[in-house]
Amino acid sequence: MIFAVALVALILFVGLAVDSGAVYVSYGQLKRSVDAAAVAAANDFKRGSTVNGMTEAAKEVLAIHNVDTSTISLKVYICDADGDGIRDASLQTTVPQLFARCPNTSADESPRKLVWVEARQETPFYFLTLLGFHSVPLTTNAIAEAAPVDLVIVLDTSESMASNTINSLCQPFWDAGGNCPIINNYDPDGTNAVVFDGSNPPSYIGTGTVNGCNLNNSCDPLLDAKTAAKALIDTFYDGYDQVAIVTFDSQAVVHQTKNKLGTNVDLSNDLAQSKLTVDGIHLHDDPPVVKLMPNWFNPGRFNPVNPEDRDGNGQDADPGFPVCTAANPRTASHVCCILNETRWDTSYDPYGWGGVPCDDDSILDAYDWNGDGRYNFADDPYAGAKSEHQQTAEWLAAHDPDGGGPLTASLSPLSTCTGCGIRVASNVLKNSARPGSVWVIVFLSDGIVNLSDTPATSSNIPAAYPNGFCNGALGQPYWNRLCIDHDPNPRYCIDRDDADGVVDNQARTCPPNYPGTTIIWSNAAPNVQYSVLDYARDMTDEAALTRSTNLNEPSGNDIAIYTIGLGGAGDDLYLGGVNKGAVGEQLLRYMAVVGDDGDRTTWAGCDTAGKRESCGQYYYAPTGAELLPIFEDIATRIYTRITD
Repeated sequence: MIFAVALVALILFVGLAVDSGAVYVSYGQLKRSVDAAAVAAANDFKRGSTVNGMTEAAKEVLAIHNVDTSTISLKVYICDADGDGIRDASLQTTVPQLFARCPNTSADESPRKLVWVEARQETPFYFLTLLGFHSVPLTTNAIAEAAPVDLVIVLDTSESMASNTINSLCQPFWDAGGNCPIINNYDPDGTNAVVFDGSNPPSYIGTGTVNGCNLNNSCDPLLDAKTAAKALIDTFYDGYDQVAIVTFDSQAVVHQTKNKLGTNVDLSNDLAQSKLTVDGIHLHDDPPVVKLMPNWFNPGRFNPVNPEDRDGNGQDADPGFPVCTAANPRTASHVCCILNETRWDTSYDPYGWGGVPCDDDSILDAYDWNGDGRYNFADDPYAGAKSEHQQTAEWLAAHDPDGGGPLTASLSPLSTCTGCGIRVASNVLKNSARPGSVWVIVFLSDGIVNLSDTPATSSNIPAAYPNGFCNGALGQPYWNRLCIDHDPNPRYCIDRDDADGVVDNQARTCPPNYPGTTIIWSNAAPNVQYSVLDYARDMTDEAALTRSTNLNEPSGNDIAIYTIGLGGAGDDLYLGGVNKGAVGEQLLRYMAVVGDDGDRTTWAGCDTAGKRESCGQYYYAPTGAELLPIFEDIATRIYTRITD
């Protein structure tokens, strides 16, 4: 009898141990499953789902984790289910733990995307059923939060972003002969119309197109990009997530937006205001390059960063190549140019051009606005009431991008400073983003980088580089092929850790495993090897590079970068057009690679992807119509995080 009683007790304790272990394992599986379900629900919350949608998402994840959803009771709560902007009072009794976590928005606390997921499951006993105990209820919960996002949308506003506009702009104006009259921006008083065949417009018609499509918000594909950007903003949580808008052309500009308090800020939590800011984006209007003085137009004869500068000093005044005067005529030791109305000195031909460009240092005279091939003074009958100088001054005043006064680069016929855009976007996050938020840059461009910052646009550019890293000088060397670096390899670097003024090529802070010459900041004369492309890659590294085998290389921040190549996506026409020379696309892929995991060596398939093919965090869009689904896909990839 003693053995029988002891055996029953032994079976009881063994059964209790076995069933306790089974319950522990079941609870662990349920807890992990509910944690994952909460993250899934929060991810749906980020995309604007309802509570019912979040519940279904949670059930799907539970099923993936081998939880029989027919045996559980699942509850999903959010702070403001009725959408009135105030936390639901009913939570105080039903889920007090969540109610305590929900911000009191009526007291001006910022809202949060919190999701409470609770699951109750009956776990069966095995041995203990012999004693009449069949199951035990297990309940667990998790709060997930869609991580607050600080997003910078960067849009290329160079004039090519109106490449699809001409026909649609002309449609209301076709005349009986099938021609379209367009008012050109370089006609300030708007009295002269240029008639062209709409099927084959002249190359300078982009100027007139910008004038028209900016007025009626029809610049295409820029309009498609703006529509997609607003759709991306709609996936975020008003008052919780923050958005900044940056545009870049010849320079980059942050478009300040009002926040919920009505204050102008770079990053705004008022998403309606952010969308209004997107609506207000205008296309950059390039000075018409074909209106340069006729003999200057051939690349190499003028400074494309500032056509008024010929000797590379960054200014209109050219002491190294002055205008000849009676007091300082041309001699064997004093080279100067003879100024005339064509701004072309045929008496001096050191480069085989048939002459040299000759510029008056005291006036703006690089552009021939009326196209008669010569500079016109105010009293010149060809000029009407305005001289070329006055029309250029009016152009500069009308194309001030940030209200801070015209910059030197404003006369540039180039307008794709990719490095400017990524630098300004990352600075917005570094200066204004919240430490606990997810930092994201979405960067769209349709062109190849052809400019960098200059000392006028960034205090980080040394005075020795007045034209940024579009280097050159009249004669030696020329500004070849409009500042474009046609070969991404080798990559050149500026060693910013070296302050001794000696070019020692030790490359202390330079990217490892990149062949090339190290150039240092203190080098007095600009070196043409470091290009606008190198600058754009360096700005990408400063933004988001967090992993490098060179411990001296400056580290960036944890910024997720998604890039979009539109249309030509930076094809280099000098290297064969459509089928060759995708230098612009390679740069966008590099930006996406670094912005994926902070590592420039893990290419996520972008090293083997074909031309004009999406890979990793790089997307290719043939036309503006494909941008909306791309922005929607990017929204789904901005991740969430579990909070407890």
